[in-house]
Amino acid sequence: MPDFRGGNLFAGGLENCFDTDAFRSVTGRTVEVIDPCRRCAIRNFCGAPCPAEVYGLHHDLLQRGAFCQFYWEQLRYAFRLIADGLESAYLWDDWEKATSTVFEMMIP
Repeated sequence: MPDFRGGNLFAGGLENCFDTDAFRSVTGRTVEVIDPCRRCAIRNFCGAPCPAEVYGLHHDLLQRGAFCQFYWEQLRYAFRLIADGLESAYLWDDWEKATSTVFEMMIP
């Protein structure tokens, strides 16, 4: 996509590529600046993915992704499984040994 050509890594170096409007437009695309993403309850799970996908569809980086509804339904389904205690059916054997708890919420 011509609008996102940020330079030549081999000719100008990485720092020069970082200092372009093309690079800043992509790295500045966060869920906090996209409407309706900034108000979405799952914004930090999907992250308003793939700037190229969004730009290809809308010619505007500040639009939500094409699979927004899919991500929403997928996350709702995952949370339902977890709430019902059924997540183990979707995890690999001995998954507890390869992971660590980073947050635990105690419910009185």
